[in-house]
Amino acid sequence: MANISQVWPELEQLAGRLGALRVGVTPLVDEHVEVFEEWLDRGYHASMAWLPKNLEKRRDPRVRFPWGKSVIVLTVPYSSERDGPADSLAPHIARYAQGDDYHDVIDQMLREIEMLLASAAPGSQTWRYVDTGPFSDRSLAVQAGLGWIGRNGMLIDPECGSWIFIGCLVTSLEPDLGRSEVADRCGNCTRCIEACPTDAIVPGRMIDSNLCLSHATIELRGTIPPEIAARLEGNLFGCDICQEVCPWNEAPPPPHPSFEPRAEFRATPITDLLTMPQERFSTLFRRSAVKRARHSGLRRNAEVLVALDAERDRD
Repeated sequence: MANISQVWPELEQLAGRLGALRVGVTPLVDEHVEVFEEWLDRGYHASMAWLPKNLEKRRDPRVRFPWGKSVIVLTVPYSSERDGPADSLAPHIARYAQGDDYHDVIDQMLREIEMLLASAAPGSQTWRYVDTGPFSDRSLAVQAGLGWIGRNGMLIDPECGSWIFIGCLVTSLEPDLGRSEVADRCGNCTRCIEACPTDAIVPGRMIDSNLCLSHATIELRGTIPPEIAARLEGNLFGCDICQEVCPWNEAPPPPHPSFEPRAEFRATPITDLLTMPQERFSTLFRRSAVKRARHSGLRRNAEVLVALDAERDRD
């Protein structure tokens, strides 16, 4: 069986050409699975009922990948900007969703790496994952030496901050490279905890999704609880508040070209969502992560924000 060191120089060069910020490798094991289990036990997964279903595979990824030896992990920067008219979509959509859908973009990057491995390490096996695998991509990134987990649960790169996506490629190559973990550098800083409007950042570097604005505006179906809706802070899709206040995000890298903010979001008033037909929604958010909230969810969110604005105007 081939070792990953045999292809690593060429792999690093390719990852850089494709727009990756960093690339690392770790053995196929989630060393933080106990944290995930505790998070589930506390009910912090809220309405995301599918998360406990793959727990056995998280405990031992070899159940899913009996041939797996290593995971190649890469990080890709997205835009730290979301400028636009105050009444447009752009200032109300989380930065990670301002450009193209990261699932598609990073999956294509991983495909390119797969093709390299097929040529340089014949007979090797691979499997691509972009935020969908039976393990924590952030945990694997930490194990691969790409950063540490901050108090807000985000992966933080010591030079570039947390405006980054993560892609994982499971391989049958032996992980024979040395490991150099990045030390936790949050120190005594609690800015993210203090800034969260719903107190969703809880001890243990966990997020209580029941309180999280990202969960409420993206994953939650049905009515947003009134106590959460009252604190949306202008967020239509996702929330960046804990990242905005993080001191490690003061000098973000340029984004991958695919994640440049879309002009259509700056040109579309948020009130358009109140009467937008499904066909228009599908066209506007084609190849966009915003589709995750669905047409009904985004309209619901817009209705809440418009009502909050009207209430403030009356006051």
